[in-house]
Amino acid sequence: MNENAKKLLKFSIPAILENVLQTTVGFVDAFLIAKISLLAVSAVSMANGVLAVYQAVCIALAVAVSTIISNYLGAKDMKTVSSKSAASLKLSLILGIILGLFSIFLAKPIFQLMGASGEVLEATLPFFQIVAGASILMILLSVFGGLVRSTGDSRSPLYINLVVNILNFLFDLVLIFGLLGFPKLGIVGSAIGTCLARLIGVIFLFLRVQRTPARIKKEYLFGKTPMKDLVFRAIPIMGERLTMRMGDLVIFAIIIAYGSQVFAGNSIGETITAYNYLAGMGMATGVAIMVAREYGQKNIADIKSITKAGHIISGILSTIIGGVIFFAGPYITGLFTTDAVAAQAAMVVLLVSFISEPIVSGVLIYTASLQAMGDAKTPFIATSIGMWIIRIALAYVLGTVFNMQILGVWLATLIDNVFRFIVLKIVYSKKVNTQ
Repeated sequence: MNENAKKLLKFSIPAILENVLQTTVGFVDAFLIAKISLLAVSAVSMANGVLAVYQAVCIALAVAVSTIISNYLGAKDMKTVSSKSAASLKLSLILGIILGLFSIFLAKPIFQLMGASGEVLEATLPFFQIVAGASILMILLSVFGGLVRSTGDSRSPLYINLVVNILNFLFDLVLIFGLLGFPKLGIVGSAIGTCLARLIGVIFLFLRVQRTPARIKKEYLFGKTPMKDLVFRAIPIMGERLTMRMGDLVIFAIIIAYGSQVFAGNSIGETITAYNYLAGMGMATGVAIMVAREYGQKNIADIKSITKAGHIISGILSTIIGGVIFFAGPYITGLFTTDAVAAQAAMVVLLVSFISEPIVSGVLIYTASLQAMGDAKTPFIATSIGMWIIRIALAYVLGTVFNMQILGVWLATLIDNVFRFIVLKIVYSKKVNTQ
């Protein structure tokens, strides 16, 4: 293992563990909600489909911030680092307020357009309006975490998220089931618990940011700080992620037509397979920041080495995890439901996810590397074509027209990932070989 691979692992392992913590809390939340009813599972899944769009905005802004800060840290331009840190906070506050107001006042028509009605709509709205109404917490949590990681500290976000996730679980447990004298609030309790835990996480991360080279200084926060390059870097990254998430909403609409049991099974399968992608996502975080620093110094050989190591390591880890989860699938799905139709749908998700892991890892790593080098347009274009022309069209044809249902939808997802991997790999190779 070469030196860059060792550095990448050292930086990425805390990010992977942080993802594991967050996913585990999501897994436990889903398990707790499943104990309420399948209706509750469908309602939270519907809300999370839209919240994933918001999360895409958060992640995109965090990636833009961390890569730009890393570029300037690599160039040792500390004045600009401070300026961009302050600009990132301003931009986060603006986006948070806009998304929060949008969520509170337009929630009902959004879910009606997605096909929700009756009991599912009634259960979805309060959960969504609470969590999405506090979007500013979601954004600040991502951006402050990105600022800390860009300075080379990937452990502090891990420790802080450990505290946040433990609190999230405890708050949810108490508020969902009405323990310790609190009222039994069901899925609304889960929403409140999530927001309280995020608020604590934002406070802790802000205090940590202020002890790094990326600290936010008053003179930049209350003075004029250009946000143009942050916005221009973030827009195509947001476009790429929003294209994915908006496409997922269309896929949700296709799946929900197969019945609430299949939809719930798909939701359970996606909750379980979230673990499959954690290695790739964590390695992509490390690749993005390390490549951004090396690109700031124009070290192309190191960029190639880091990107290659990221793909190989994440591909191996993700495939192993996916295999273990698939073969243990009947036991894991049994924790969520005894419904045979829902369990079968969940197993389809587990199978296709397992098969896809080496390809998905490549998509994550090459996307991170290109974005770190300032090319956010290629991932956006590849995702737009892959999602809207390949995945959605094939999902409808295979799933609905040929009546393959959930299997057809997930085969379409696999084909989309293969397409995007090929495009990203070709463009990445051309970029690094012409520097």
